[in-house]
Formats: sequence, C-alpha cells, structure tokens
Amino acid sequence: MDSFFENCLRRNVSLNNSLTNPQFLPLREITLNSRPLVKRAIQFSCDGDLAVAADDSVHIFAPEFPDFSKRRAKRKALAEGRQNGASHGNLPYDDLSCSDDEEEESDTGPGRYNRQTIRAQYSEGSKHMPVSYPPLDPRVNRELFAAAQIPFPYEDAVSADADGQAQSDDSNDGSVSGSDASDSEGEDGDAAQGFNRPYGAGYGPITGVGSSMNHVVSVGWSPSGLGVNRRPILAVLTGSGTLVVYGDGSEFANILPRANDGMLQRRELNSWVVLWGVGERLLVPGQQTKVSEYIRSFAWAREIAPGQALLATVNDVKEVAIISVQSVLVVDDGKTKGDSSFRTEPRENSVWLVREIARFKADGPHEASNLMDPDYVPCGTSFGLRWGPWLETGNSRTCVLSFVDRNYVGFRSITIKEPWVKGEVPSLEVGDKDTYGKCLHLSTDVFVEFEDGTWAQGPVSSCRGIIAAGLYTTPFEVALAGGPVSPQEKHSAWDCGTVYNSSVDRPSHNPIVDLVIHPPDVANPTPTPLYTLIRMSATATTDDWYETNVPPPSDPAADSEPQWVRSVAQKLDVQVPVDMYRTRGYDDDSDSDGGSSGSDQDMDDFDSVADEDSVNGDEDNPVTLEVPQIHPHRFRLHGLTLSPGGGVAAVLASNHSTQHPERGGWHTIRSNILFGHKPRRRRRLEQQQHSRPVHPEYNQLIDPEVMDMDMDMAMPSHPDDTHHTNLTTEAKLFEHLYGGGPEVPGVHYPTTTLTTELLSLFAPVVATQKCDLCGSQMNIRNGPLSGCEKGHFFGTCATSGLAVQTPGGTRSCGACGLRTMRAEVLVAKMPAERREEIRRLVGDGVCGACGGKFLS
Repeated sequence: MDSFFENCLRRNVSLNNSLTNPQFLPLREITLNSRPLVKRAIQFSCDGDLAVAADDSVHIFAPEFPDFSKRRAKRKALAEGRQNGASHGNLPYDDLSCSDDEEEESDTGPGRYNRQTIRAQYSEGSKHMPVSYPPLDPRVNRELFAAAQIPFPYEDAVSADADGQAQSDDSNDGSVSGSDASDSEGEDGDAAQGFNRPYGAGYGPITGVGSSMNHVVSVGWSPSGLGVNRRPILAVLTGSGTLVVYGDGSEFANILPRANDGMLQRRELNSWVVLWGVGERLLVPGQQTKVSEYIRSFAWAREIAPGQALLATVNDVKEVAIISVQSVLVVDDGKTKGDSSFRTEPRENSVWLVREIARFKADGPHEASNLMDPDYVPCGTSFGLRWGPWLETGNSRTCVLSFVDRNYVGFRSITIKEPWVKGEVPSLEVGDKDTYGKCLHLSTDVFVEFEDGTWAQGPVSSCRGIIAAGLYTTPFEVALAGGPVSPQEKHSAWDCGTVYNSSVDRPSHNPIVDLVIHPPDVANPTPTPLYTLIRMSATATTDDWYETNVPPPSDPAADSEPQWVRSVAQKLDVQVPVDMYRTRGYDDDSDSDGGSSGSDQDMDDFDSVADEDSVNGDEDNPVTLEVPQIHPHRFRLHGLTLSPGGGVAAVLASNHSTQHPERGGWHTIRSNILFGHKPRRRRRLEQQQHSRPVHPEYNQLIDPEVMDMDMDMAMPSHPDDTHHTNLTTEAKLFEHLYGGGPEVPGVHYPTTTLTTELLSLFAPVVATQKCDLCGSQMNIRNGPLSGCEKGHFFGTCATSGLAVQTPGGTRSCGACGLRTMRAEVLVAKMPAERREEIRRLVGDGVCGACGGKFLS
C-alpha cells in the first residue's frame, strides 16, 4: 500500500510540475541603437505588440507564445478518464506524466543546453521602419478614392507620370525617367510639382513652407480587429504634419519556423506596408481637395466592432476631423488556383474604406492673447486628443473626445446614433458645444488619459480621468448621460486665474513625460483613478521621477515596486570615487574621441595636490586625503506604457553621465526598454488542496481527479478577471505569462464553448466525410488527427472538426497553434442552403478553438 501511494504522489508531482511550470521566454531588458526626440515614445497594442519611437524611425516587436498542445492533450485525457470512471488502478499515468522532451527542456543542469533560458521575449521578430524619409507620395491614397467610387484629385498627375514612365521604357537614349519627368517643369501644374518631394502644409510660418526635421512625433495603435487577420494597425505622426498608417498588406506574411520545440510559429513583419495616410497632401474621401493640412495630434477611438474604428485628428488651425476607418474583405476573381487542383489559395483582398464624416472647431473660451504681452507663454501639444470609454444605451453609444487649447481642456460629446453597418458610413452626431470644460494653467505637451470604464450614480453615467498639465496632475469626471451640459463662456485667462500656476503649493520642476491609468476594480471603486507617472529626469537627487497612487500589494512578501523602478533606482544609488570614475571607464562616453584629455589633466592636478599634502604632513601623522564620492549615472525617461491587462509595464529610458555632456556621434546613441511584470498566478489545483482528502502518512492528495481543473471553467474569481474578459486571446495569453493573469480557455485547456454552434452545424458533414485518397469513411480519431479505415490520416480543423484534406487551405492560429480551414473552403463543403449561415459565423476570422488571430 505504501508503494502505491508513493507511486501516486510521484506521478502527481510530475504532472503538477508539467502543468504549472511551462517553459516560456522571459522579459528582459532590450537595448536599442536609437533614441526618441519626444515623450510618450512607447506603446503596447491590444495584442501585446510593442511600438517604440526613435528619432526618424519606429521599432516594432511582436511577441512569441509557448506551445501548450501537450498540456491540452493531457488535460483532455484526464477529463475523459474522469468521465469514464477511471480509478487509481486504471488511470493512464504513463500517458499523463511529463514527457522526455519536456523533462529535457526543464533540465538546466550541467551538460544541458537550454535555448529558452538564453532567448528572451521580443528578442526576435522585430522590425525597424524608417518613417520620415523618403516622403510619401500623395497617390498612396488612390485606392481609398477607388473604393469610395470618387474621382482621385491627382488623376491627371497619375496619367502624366504613367506616360513619362512609358516613354522612359521605350527609349534607350538619355531622356528623363518617369520619376524625373514628374519632378520637372511641364504644362501640367500638378505633374510639375513632383509628388514625392516634401512640401509645406498648414498655416505655420515654418511648416507652411517646409519641414526642417521630419522626425517622429507620436505613435498610436488602433483597436483590435481593424487590420488584416483582425490585427491592429499602427499610426505614426511625423514632424511634417503627416499621419501615416502601417500594417499588414494583402501579401502573404512570412511565417518563421519555431525557434525551439517549446514555442509556436512566429510571424515576421516583412508584410508591413504603408496602408494610407492623412495630412499634408494626403487627402482622404470627404475632405476638401484644396486643403493641405498640417496634423498636430491624433487619437484612435476605443474598440467599436471588428473591422470598424474612428480616428480623430486636429490641424494647426484647431479643426478636429473625425474619420471613419473600415476594412472589408473583397473576393479577388483575378487570383488563380495553385498548381494542383487539390491546392487552394486565399482569394480575398482587404479593402480600406476611409472617409471624413465630421469636423468641428476646437476653440477654448479664453480670448486670444497678444504675442507682445509680457505674460504670453507659448502653448501647444502633440498629444491633445483622447477618446473616452463608450457608453452603450440601446442601439447607440456615446463617448467624449477631449481636446486641449490655451489653458483649457474641453470635452465634446460624440454619439453613434444607431448600429454601424459594416461597409457604410456611420450615423455620427457631434455636440454643438462642449459637454464640460476645465480651465487650468497648462504648459506645453499637455495630455489627457481616461479610465477604462464608466460609472453610474443614479441616472447619471460618467467617466473619469487625469489631466497631465505639464508639471502636475488634475483628476476630472465628465458626465456621459443624464448630467447637465456646462460649457464655458468666453472670458479672459485673468478672469479664471490660469495665467500663472497658483493652484499647486509646491509644484515639481521635473516635467511629466508619461502617465498611465490602471484598470479599475468595479467592485471596489477608488475616489480617483489609479495611475502611475514618470518624469523626465531621474537622478540621485530627484525623488519624484516615479509617482503612483496604486496601493501596495496585500502580500508582504510581494514586491511593492515594479522591477524597472528597482533597476533604475539601484543604478542611481551607485557611488564611486571620483578618481576611479575618471580612470576605470565608469562613464559610458569615456571611450569617445577626445574624451580622455580633460580627465587626464584633472587627474594630474589631483595627484599633484595629493603629493603636496603628503609632503606637508607629519611622518607620524600623515594627512589622509578624502576622495569625494559621486553618482555616475542619471537617466532620461522617454515613455511608459501598460500591457492590455495592466499587468506588465514597459519603460523607455536612456542612460547619461552626470559629470560631463554627452559626446559622440549617432553611433553612440543608446536607449533601453525596461520591464516590470508580475509572477504567474497559482493554479486552482493548488488553491483547492485544502478541501480535498489527504493520506494521513504523506499529507498529500491521492484523488487523481484533483489533478485536473474543470475544462469549461476559468480560474477562481479575482478582482482583475473582470477586465481580462474583454481582452483579446493574445492579450490574455500575454497577461498570463507576464501579468499574473488567469489561464486562457482553448490555449491552456480544451474548451468547446466557443464553437458549439459551428460544431453542431458541421456535425452531419463530419459524419459523412469521405477520404479523398481512397473514398473510405473518415471515422477514426487519433489525438489531433482524423483518419480513414485504410490508414490515411489528416489534420483536424479546429472550427468544424473536418479532416483537412486540401493542402494550403488552412490558417494557423498564433495563440494555440491549431489550424482552421479557410472560410471559402468551409463554405464549399456545406450544402447550398446552409452556406450563408456558415459564411456569417466564420466571417469573423478568428480561431474556433481559442478565439485567437491567425498568422497568415
């Protein structure tokens, strides 16, 4: 009997370790050979992608996820054994224990080489995009006008350029090429301008003529479901006043193989292209053809529906434009099938429907000030627009759009009055006046952040947020429905006392660089939103570079500060003697050209003083020279961002010397991405052990049923789980790995709740499916494979359960790794009367097993 219990315990521990300790890539510091020129330079997407702004380029990092297929198979086997009444004697322990491959991966002892411990998250699959040069041709938006069936305003220039290109191709003499012909003078004024040359935009004294430095101003991810494969797209605003949108094009994405056995396939960002743009001469349908706008700021609205979004921009004359953005799949009849009749290729292209639908003047109540006024202070921001959360009431939804003017933050109500039909322009209503306005002293680069949630107090529904007013923060609350409308009347800044900052007793002199608001706890609301902010300079003598009002964790053993805060603080606390600092290379710039002459001269002076003191001192009581200690490091913080679930923080910082100015060229520029993450949450198995019977001698569980969690239930209720339910599958998986989130249904354990309707519809087809090779009945299941009686096995579609017998007709999920047949293949296998229903259900384009996004 004792040996039986020992065997049970050994296999229980082995299975528990394999289920609770999977291998995954750690989050480690990333070093970049670039540095941004602005703040708020780092952003997480809704799927865990990371965008980092540089001076004239952008870095994109795509996450990699582990392969949990073996764990799903083990848990499924456990569930089937429990349902079949398996006992201690007949439970297939050998099939459920940790495999040899997993044991080898988890072995990090001598003689073992574990590549997963060397590789880190975001270490591969990145992309560095130059976005400032060459300047974009306005004809990049030609497809937008073609999709809207509106004449393209530069059609004559396109024809002229095509004629010039044709002439260049036909002649072999030294004539001007097509691109040079478009830049040369001609009879056509538009063709003579040269559309790939930078021109000024707007009404500024400098920007109206041209841009001296076309640097990256800000970056922003769109909501989920907008781009190809329902992935987000990235908008980049540059110093020329141009807003350019990047994302996956219609071409196939390059899917990289697995880096090792424990990881899924990876996607490479080589398919990213310029989708369309706004600003300067990049016109979109609905805009005036004679306007050359200079975009100052932009903001994406929060998620509305898959393939639909709203984009807001503001130009240099304070006009806010609201643009509807949609992506629809259109069948391309021009695409042919593959070389074999058994092979299929996607015949759909993604078409963008972009149109301006509203425009209003974002003026504040303050009277215009004179430039010659002694109290005049320049004002302006590149982050002045921000959308609040949506409040759904019946068939409509309402939010507020915040904008910044001189010493004023206004909130304008935006309402979608009825359901937005995909492919059509939404019925949008913009308030005539501001719903709410707040007068306060503002400096440059002011921004607003909203809390992700709405609050109801009786008939009034409101949203909250924080205004980062340069050197200090101010919370606010705006009514979305049921509250009074209180717009500000025209007045002078002296009347409201906002000319000078008199509201803060002891303001900080360290400007705020970035601020994030943590997900709220609906069950336990706080008086003000929970936030974390960083300021520009972090030195040993400044203690306000990191500020948060998040309460410390209840567990005393848990870390009260994120890892990135401790890392920066530890480097700031380092002290070295001044002579050691100058001679031992503690300074990062000590190896630069010309950097040693001054240090050598200082050391000669220091040695001469030391020798003189030694001579003047008594031989019995020599003079001891006290060498001063210095802090060699200081940091410049450039941005802070939170993961979709709020469990992971990423900070962009650059290290500088405290003793002399930075020297060196562009090749010496460096910046680092630091992370703060949470430990993985304990499984429910460990939390339920106190309620299970135990063996009196070993004090351990012996019931094999407790080794498995309920297959269709998630982790126990947790305050953060309410926010995790609204995340994408990729975001849930990222939060589980690094943000202390729960396990993900369909990824960590099998579930059928997502595909119950589809499985019931495909059940008759699955029952009558025949093998394409021999014609036998497909009635054999061997794990993830489906086979016939003669031994022909194929993969199984995760959405329908059909055997995948068409090469090239499947799509691989980037979260769970399962394959799903393409929509056109699934529809073709159904009877004609059921095809519309199937097309509607599989049209969302997500994995039927976990709801994740496809790689291709």
